[in-house]
This record gives sequence, C-alpha cells and structure tokens, in this order.
Amino acid sequence: MSRSEAPLRVTLWRVRLPLLRALSSGHGTENLRDFVLVEVEAQDGATGWGECSALARPTYTSEHVAGAWALLRDELAPAWLEGRESGVVGHPMASAAIGAATRDLSLRRRGRALVDHVAVSLGRPRPTVPVCCVVGRGPVDQVVSEVAGAVGSGAVLVKIKVTPRPTDIEAVREVRRCWPRLDIAVDGNGTLDTRSVRALADLRLAYIEQPAPADDLIGSAALARVAEGPVALDESVTSVASLHTAAALGAGHLVNVKPARLGGTDDAVSVVLAAEDLGWGCFVGGMLESGIGRAAALAVAASERCALPTDLGPSDRYFAADIAGPVVADDHGHVVVPVGVGSGVEVDRERLESAACDRLVLEAP
Repeated sequence: MSRSEAPLRVTLWRVRLPLLRALSSGHGTENLRDFVLVEVEAQDGATGWGECSALARPTYTSEHVAGAWALLRDELAPAWLEGRESGVVGHPMASAAIGAATRDLSLRRRGRALVDHVAVSLGRPRPTVPVCCVVGRGPVDQVVSEVAGAVGSGAVLVKIKVTPRPTDIEAVREVRRCWPRLDIAVDGNGTLDTRSVRALADLRLAYIEQPAPADDLIGSAALARVAEGPVALDESVTSVASLHTAAALGAGHLVNVKPARLGGTDDAVSVVLAAEDLGWGCFVGGMLESGIGRAAALAVAASERCALPTDLGPSDRYFAADIAGPVVADDHGHVVVPVGVGSGVEVDRERLESAACDRLVLEAP
C-alpha cells in the first residue's frame, strides 16, 4: 500500500429512516429502520461505504444498533485506521460493515464494480432479479391487501411472516384461496411447532423458512420431516460449517443467504458455493437495508446460483426517500442490479445528513 492509499479517517453515521409500512414478524415489529453506516476515507481521497444491518434491538440475532456502534467505535474502526486485524470474534454484521466499506473503497479506486468482483466466483450476473415480496403479520384483510399490492407490483413470490397463532395460519389460507396459482412461502422466524407446520401442509407452499429456533437444528430437522415441501434456513446458517451441520442433520433444503448476517460478501459467496455442492437451493434475503446494503446484497443475488426470487425489493417499497441509489425495479417488477463502480450506488449527502441522528469521526493516528 502506498502512503497515499493509507487510511485517513472513518466516519460512523447513525441513521433513522421511517418505513413506509410496518413489518411484523415472530421477533417483533419494525416501524423505523435504525442502522449504522460506515464511511472510510484514504489519504488519496478515495472513499467507501458499508452498512451494518443489525436491528435496533437484539431480537433477530444478538447484534443490535447500539452495540454495533460501540464495537465499530472502540474496536473495528481503530483497527482499520491502524492497519491491523481487529481480533474481534463474532459480530458479523458490524464486521461486514467495515469490510464492505473497505471493499467499496478499493473497487472505486480501481474503477471496478462489486457485481463483477462477485461474478469471478459465482459466474456471469443477471441484469435483473425476480422479487419475493415479504408481507408482515397482521389481520387477515390487511395481509390480503398487502399481497394484492405485491402481486400488482410484479412480485413472483410472496412470503408471509407467521407464528403458530390461528389468525396467522388463517391469513395464509385466505391468500391461497384468493390466488390459487401464486407462489407463496412463509417465514416463522423460529416460532413454529409441529401443529402449525401440519396446519400449513395443504397450502402448496414454495417453502417454510426458519420454522425452529436458530440454534435448534434437530428441531428443524423434525419439522422438515413433517412439512409438505422444502424448509429454508435463515438464522440457523451463520457459516459454511453450520450449513454442513444442518445438511448432515436433514434440517432443511434451502438457505437464505444474507451477506450481512454471514459477515460480508465473501462469506456469502462461500455459502452459495457450499449450498450448491450440498444440493441445496438458495436465495438472497434482506434486512430492510438502505440502498448501500441493498446494492451490496444484490451483487450476490445476481448470480444464477441464487435461483429463487430475492427478498431484496426496490427502495421505494420501504422508504419515501432512500439515502443511496435508489435501487429500482424494471417494468416487470424485477429488481435491477446496480452495475456502477464500487457497490454501484451513490450516497445522497443531503438526505443522509437529514436522516442522521449521530455522527462520529475517527482519525488515523
């Protein structure tokens, strides 16, 4: 590394963007997206951006925004500025944020796109990706209304958040009645049991996602034997090793690949390749990201190896005004993969500053 390429500063941004509609699931309700952005800058003026996708509270995984902010401030950013390994164990979303920013900086300096970098491992990318629209829990009429909107916008698959509550199962049943030919999936976020899985058996589901708790692969395997159709794992798969364990136990058939949850783009690529070797299908899920995190995840979703529709929709499905991009859909409702340098999207500084509730600048020693 030349002196001009050496680290100069890291800026941490805490940003809050209201969601256009609340998303309710087995682990809570999100009305506001509260997240951390990482901006890195080198001595030569090159910059890069990354996003920490941890939720405001530690309900999806143990990571959360306040903890990620502290870890980035005290450990990860200082290590980057000093050019050393952080030695941090765990915390994949926070680590992914600074890793993504570093990769973005490097690619921008070389005039190269992230999607092309990923394609070296995963093959030629698709220009657009079919979309799965995720619909939150709610009253039956509300769920049906949201599904109608999703179908109208071009979604080829609809995934409904559920728990064992009878009203949740009833909502899925009503959606199937209204759209007999629609591809429908459900996501239990670790809350389902044998009775609820059996109650879904006759609905011809594309898959049941994360029926058992994240750490209960034996329970997931038991539910996979009961389910009529594939089981997809999300929270349970944190690495290639955990995917191999899940496969050995018969705990699923598909994996939801979320680059942020896995530790970054490179880790996500490794899981996609491992899934292919195991005969598992895969798709790229979302974390209600801004355009920064969404574009980075789409670089993986663009691969034909991720054959199932992605949960990553266009920015205007979630936010009135995104702070980067925006990520858009084409006339068919497929999401367009950003192909510009770096992550492929540019940050709107004015929107960022208006949405930021905190900012911290750390300088190289």
